[in-house]
Amino acid sequence: MVADAIVYDPSVAHYIRYVGTTVGRDKLLRTLQYFARFYAWYLLRTNRPERLIRPWEAMKKQFGLTRKAMRLGKFVEHFKAASAIMDAKGGDGVVKYLGVGRQLGYAGYLTLDAITYIMMHGIATFELADERPKLDSSGIRPMESAKRLQREAYRAWFFGLTFSTISGFYALWKLRLREQSIDKNEGESVVEGKKILR
Repeated sequence: MVADAIVYDPSVAHYIRYVGTTVGRDKLLRTLQYFARFYAWYLLRTNRPERLIRPWEAMKKQFGLTRKAMRLGKFVEHFKAASAIMDAKGGDGVVKYLGVGRQLGYAGYLTLDAITYIMMHGIATFELADERPKLDSSGIRPMESAKRLQREAYRAWFFGLTFSTISGFYALWKLRLREQSIDKNEGESVVEGKKILR
C-alpha cells in the first residue's frame, strides 16, 4: 500500500525524532505563557493601570504564537501513530479503533491549526507593482476563513479528547471485569488482583 510506504519510510521516522525534541521547549513556553496570562489577569483584578497589563498580554500572545509555530508539521506524527495502531495485529478491537480515533482527532487539530497559523501569521503575498513581500498577519488583514478553520481545529481536538476519554473508561471497565473474575483465595489470583489495583 502506498500510504504504508510513505508512513514507514525512514525519513518520516527521522522527522518525527526531530520534531519530538521540541517538547521540552514547548513546556517551558507554555509555563511562561500561562504565567503571563495569570499575571495579566491578576493586574486587571487589582485595578492596575492598562500600561502595566499591556506588556503581559503581549507576552502571552507572543508565547502562544511561538508555540503554534513549533507545532507546525507535528500532525505527521499522529497520522503515523494512527496507521501503526491500525496495522497492529491482535489486541482489543475497541481499544484499537478508539486509539485510531484519538490520533486522527489530534492530527486533524494540528493540521487545521497549522493552516490557520500560516493563513493568519505566515503568508507573504507579493504585490504585482513592486514585488515586495507584505506579511498577511492578523493585525494587517484578518481572514474570516481562518477563524472558521480554527473552530474546526478545536472540534477535531475535542474529537481526539473524547476518544481518549472513552478509551480510559473502557480500560477501567475491562480492569473491573478482570478483578471480578479472579478468585481471592488463590495465591496467583491475589498477585493478579494487586497488579490490577496498581
